[in-house]
Amino acid sequence: MKITRYFQSCLLIEEGNVRILIDPSGHEKDHIGKLGQLDAVLYTHEHSDHFDAELAQTFVEQAIAPVYANPSTAKLIKASKTVVKDGQEFKIDGVSIKVIELPHSLMPDGSRGPQNVGYLIGNKFFHPGDGKELSGLKIDNLALPIIGPDISIRDAFAFAKQVSAKSVIPIHYDLLGLKPEVVESFAKRFEMPFKVHILKSGDTIEL
Repeated sequence: MKITRYFQSCLLIEEGNVRILIDPSGHEKDHIGKLGQLDAVLYTHEHSDHFDAELAQTFVEQAIAPVYANPSTAKLIKASKTVVKDGQEFKIDGVSIKVIELPHSLMPDGSRGPQNVGYLIGNKFFHPGDGKELSGLKIDNLALPIIGPDISIRDAFAFAKQVSAKSVIPIHYDLLGLKPEVVESFAKRFEMPFKVHILKSGDTIEL
């Protein structure tokens, strides 16, 4: 499985010939032509650093890729889309996708965030959106939010250990300024049971 990271929490997942884009925000508008053929676009939730309604409509209307989103996000998309719900499983050209709802981290005022789902791709990789806690899942490879209004480095490490991750790719730090190298350093210092793979925008790794 090949993973390419873009802005904030946007990842391109390639499994065989299948190419799945998760959480492209408006920052990816200038890169659409460079992303190549896509088989699906998945959205975890409606916040603007994960979702742009105009871009979602472009994916559909220009026949770039079908769009999948949870009910609260899907309501914001005028174009055709597939609404996904917790526990739902489907396949994209043979690659299995499981939808797992988990709470969005709390907002700065302590209020709850919007509906948030994560995607388990090919039973190999999990993207949690802006979630930081999930019981009942064990997965080797995790996209890990490392900072947020209610996400600390300690929270991030606890989440990675909770799901027994062996490899994590830091996400969700571009807007808030935490350097992923700091997270990598702490992981080594405190002998965390997972490896941190830092991907700058456009960087790719095979897991």
